[in-house]
Amino acid sequence: MIYEVTKERFWYFAAAAAAVYLLTPGKKTQTEARDFDSFLVVQNDVPTGAVRSGGGPFEEFLIDSDERDSVVFETFLKSHGSGAKPTMVKKVAEEAIEELPEPHMTKVVVMFGTEYGFSKEVADKLASQMKEDGKFWPVLVDMAEHGKGYDFTNVQAALVVCSTQGDGVPPTEARPFCEWLFAGNSGPLANLNFSVCALGDKSYTHFCKCGKTIDASLEAAGANRIAAHAEVDKENWPLINTWMSSVMSELPKLGLRSFSETGESIQASTKKDAGPRPWGKSRPYPAKVVALEGLCKVDSEADKNTIRIELDLGDSGLTYLPGDALGIYPFNAPSVVQDLIAALGVPPSYEVQTPSFHYEEAVHYIGSSLSKGSKAPLVEVLTKCFDLRSPKASIFDLVSETPKPTANGHAKGHTKKPANGNTNGCANGITHPPSLSELKSDAVLCESYLSQRHVADILRDFPAAKLSPEALLGALRQLQPRLYSISSSPLEGSSKVQATIAEVKYSCLGKERIGVCSTLVADRIEPGQEVPVYIHHNPDFRLPSSSSTPIIMVGPGTGLAPFRSFILERLLQEKPDPTEAKAGEMVLFFGCRRSDQDYLYGDVLEQWRKDGDITLFTAFSRQQTQKVYVQDRLQESAELVWSLLNEKGGHFYVCGDAGSMAGAVELVLLKIIADNLKGGDATTAQKYLDEMSSTGRYQRDVWFS
Repeated sequence: MIYEVTKERFWYFAAAAAAVYLLTPGKKTQTEARDFDSFLVVQNDVPTGAVRSGGGPFEEFLIDSDERDSVVFETFLKSHGSGAKPTMVKKVAEEAIEELPEPHMTKVVVMFGTEYGFSKEVADKLASQMKEDGKFWPVLVDMAEHGKGYDFTNVQAALVVCSTQGDGVPPTEARPFCEWLFAGNSGPLANLNFSVCALGDKSYTHFCKCGKTIDASLEAAGANRIAAHAEVDKENWPLINTWMSSVMSELPKLGLRSFSETGESIQASTKKDAGPRPWGKSRPYPAKVVALEGLCKVDSEADKNTIRIELDLGDSGLTYLPGDALGIYPFNAPSVVQDLIAALGVPPSYEVQTPSFHYEEAVHYIGSSLSKGSKAPLVEVLTKCFDLRSPKASIFDLVSETPKPTANGHAKGHTKKPANGNTNGCANGITHPPSLSELKSDAVLCESYLSQRHVADILRDFPAAKLSPEALLGALRQLQPRLYSISSSPLEGSSKVQATIAEVKYSCLGKERIGVCSTLVADRIEPGQEVPVYIHHNPDFRLPSSSSTPIIMVGPGTGLAPFRSFILERLLQEKPDPTEAKAGEMVLFFGCRRSDQDYLYGDVLEQWRKDGDITLFTAFSRQQTQKVYVQDRLQESAELVWSLLNEKGGHFYVCGDAGSMAGAVELVLLKIIADNLKGGDATTAQKYLDEMSSTGRYQRDVWFS
């Protein structure tokens, strides 16, 4: 591990815990005392309409020899300066001796496909149970590492855990493996016994689709199902445990052969250093911020802001297509980290182990670069590795039954609705803590309670007699990257990428809350600094192969982002051959509150309309007495929409909120189809739309906020 000991780079973390640190008993060293100025942080927001860009005087402001006060954000994110290339961080030597199975044990493959880590968590728990049993030897297999397929020839049993993403697709990095399996490329699997735990979210239409398709594909290949697949909603551990118990009880009945019987080698594996991984989710690229621009007019607390961020992907080799997303690994805000450390009552320098799930750091973003398995200050690990807002329900096993109904403002517990309409679970929620027994026995109550609180709030509601940081970290989730639809076209500049990010700020239980990544972009980074990013490919949201095909796009708010990319891509493409069909019509339905406040890229959209590049329909919901939404404009344009879809084979796209907007748009679309089909009704309209979906003519990129 490499540590930077300069004041500017090491003491960032003290900013996150200054108040706690100063209250910690004990004499401070001379160095600690004289570096108090490093505890201070200046946060500069993005002014409305202003663009912050790299170069010029700002680069001079970041030089290491600057003698001014160290209250600049360079203490948060290290910039390498002009021309510097990212370097690999030294890895901690692996000294642990590899654990080996006993000859009497039977090998069982435990395979997982994960997007956010939960499938791996389930697989790890199952593997631990198998090891404790002593009869079986689990071999963990990550689908992400087997994109070209997996050889099941000599596998007697495989237990599979896999999640489903969005509208029924596999986890991003597991997708190549899943497509290989779904295509029937595994060959006959009569030798294989299996069971599948399918993870999903019932909020989405295609609940657990990926896991169910894996189950069907293995069966179709002739494999023997030893236990029915489980369909798990979110983190339903009782159901997961039931599935685990079922497969554990069935395995001994199969008569599987042990290592000694199969003659399979049980020698230690020889791992070769294949060099650095390619840039991606596990090893994000340190992209330099080129520009930050506020897109909204913010005059009051009720107004929301949206930021355009532009990043340079340099010589990373990362590429994208319109429809893809930018993954950004955020850092928790110093105030949130400080709050939790205060609740724990330990110094920020307390050392804990870096979790194994942490991504590979290529540069020193903040403090020192963390390395899996190594020790690091608690403040660093909390800042970069853990979600401090949504803990696991197991946190209630660590605290004591001493609720304080008036703590954290619960007595008055009012929730102010945020400007962006996202209450983050706070609307009509619980304003005082129930008892631990109630929370442990009522899953719905538990979910509602946890959705409103940060980890620090829970520790204050139920203070433990003595809770170690190590025990607490075991109840915290991984800090996940945030995905934002890319709003630029690669034709604008091969190494640049842009995203459009709505700032999230709201009030809950009398406390001001902030979005982890959106406020990092809006308030806590500057041009010239680096943030860890990767490209999240989205092959299910693509432009038609022919530029002559009409496209209809519905994207209110930041749902506009991928359509800005679509439009730019078509406008920047080489003009089609005169003998070919004319470029397809582009129709955009955009909505926001007011044309003078949050009309994102309004000037550009209006110019495109004026030039005849697009047909634009706008819905400004708060600009008149009667609220108007994109679905209303869609209904008003039914004749045009049906003509483009039915007569010209147009493609229909929706991006944005899955909670209400996407469903409302689909209902209007179904009505348009039913009204125009000969003898059309709800059933035939749905069949028509299903056919559009299966052929890629109806595509959605939607999410629940």
